[in-house]
Amino acid sequence: MDRTSLIKGHLEMCVLSILSRGKSYGYEIMKELEKYNLKLKGVGSIYPILTKLKDQEWVHTYQEISGNGKVRVYYEINEKGELYLQKKIEEWLELQQDIKSLLQIDLKGDHVE
Repeated sequence: MDRTSLIKGHLEMCVLSILSRGKSYGYEIMKELEKYNLKLKGVGSIYPILTKLKDQEWVHTYQEISGNGKVRVYYEINEKGELYLQKKIEEWLELQQDIKSLLQIDLKGDHVE
């Protein structure tokens, strides 16, 4: 399994985390993901995720006209999205701990026999 496959299952959580810091639009969210080496395959890849977040009612959207006159759709996390994000973070931390235990790795990264 490659890194992209591993990331794919956690992108909703990552996007909601970005939005928990403030409103944003698709391209800006993609650039923020890239800062953390969470790259998507192409610019259009973010929009199915954003559509799902909207359909699940975890974000709301509105339009603004940018400085160059283009209409941008902004996404903003709502209370339901914040609750979902907290749940996903807790699940992620539990999973991370379970995997560390399974691999028997201590906090220094040494394999425990």
